[in-house]
This record gives sequence, C-alpha cells and structure tokens, in this order.
Amino acid sequence: MIKFFKIKDNTQAELERGVGILNSLKVIINVLYALMIFQAFLILPRPDDPELEYHSLSQIFSEHIMQLVLIVVGLIMIITYWIQFNKQLGNLVRSSPMHATLAVIQMFCLMLYLYFVRFDLEFEGMTLALQMESVFLALAGFIGVYNWIYARKNNLTSDQINEDEERTILYQILPEPIAALFSLPFASISPAAWTLSFLIIIPLGYILKKIGSNQTENKKSNA
Repeated sequence: MIKFFKIKDNTQAELERGVGILNSLKVIINVLYALMIFQAFLILPRPDDPELEYHSLSQIFSEHIMQLVLIVVGLIMIITYWIQFNKQLGNLVRSSPMHATLAVIQMFCLMLYLYFVRFDLEFEGMTLALQMESVFLALAGFIGVYNWIYARKNNLTSDQINEDEERTILYQILPEPIAALFSLPFASISPAAWTLSFLIIIPLGYILKKIGSNQTENKKSNA
C-alpha cells in the first residue's frame, strides 16, 4: 500500500508544542468564523439605509428574495463548516505546523467565498461571482477533508476515537465540497439554478453515510 504521509516519532517537546498550536488554532479559527457570520449579516438590507424606499418588511423581502436566499445559503454553508471544524478539532489531541497552515488556508478560502457573495449581490447574479463561490467553497471543503486525513495519518487524533468513528467523520465532511463542485456548471444557467443545485447535499449525505456504514459492517464481518 502506498504511503502518502511520513510518520515519525515525536519528541516530548514536539508533542507539547503541538498541544499549544491546537489551542491557539481553536481560538483563532473560531474568532474568524464568528467574524464571517457577523459580516454575512451586515450584507442584509439595513433599515437605516437612506437608499431604501420601502415601507414594510414584506416589500424588502419581495424585492430582494434571491439576495436573501443567497445570504441564507452562505450562512448555512459557513455554519456547517464551523460545526465540522469543531468536530474535527474536538477529536484531536494536538496540531502541527502543517495541520495549522492547512486550517488557516481553509479559512482564507471561506473568506474569499464570502467576498464573492458580496460581489454577486452588487452585480445581481454575475456568473463569474457564482462560479468563484462554488470554487472557493469546494476548495475550503476539500482542504478540510485532506486535513482530517492528514491528522489521522500523523497520529494527531485522540486515542478515545476509533477508526470507524474517524471514517464516519470523513464521510460527514465530504457532501458539502462535492455539492459545491457539482454546483459550478449551474452558475452559467441562472442564480436560482445554482442555488437549487446545492440540494444535492441531501442525497449525497445519505449515500456517503450508507457507504461508511457498509464499510464498517464489512470490516466487522471480516474480523
């Protein structure tokens, strides 16, 4: 079997530094996620905006329905990645410079995704903006997947989590980046088609969960 990761014995000093990196990473990334969610809410139409000429909330919603849907999708994706991030780090005992770097790069991808959400709102469903949203969402997700595999291969995970649980987490974080990649061609059709294409997450989640369960059962039956 080909080994993609070089595993070596860590010194006590390296182990202690890894714990410190993990603690710092949790704080930094959680703060960045909170700021992104806050920034997403700032995109919503503000009541004190002098350019708004509406007299009721229903008017705002009816005139900006696609923008609101886009923001809601963005919030759901960011919160989903936040939950996944905390689930992964909650099962680690330490980090490493490479692991921390990948986590920060993942955050940059999500921030660029949010940037293109604002770009999309300014130019009303610009195809390139939608495509870039798909690209950076997919990159963020697949970097997270790779980082989890890296953590498993380099013994960063806790002894309290077994191989089946590690595999379950892997399958749980795959649907979002796959759905983002799937949505890419739909950006050329329309913003509505692009948004609806993310519903593929539902069957993807079911299929990947089924695959994970089958692998666990096959492993138990062969044991």
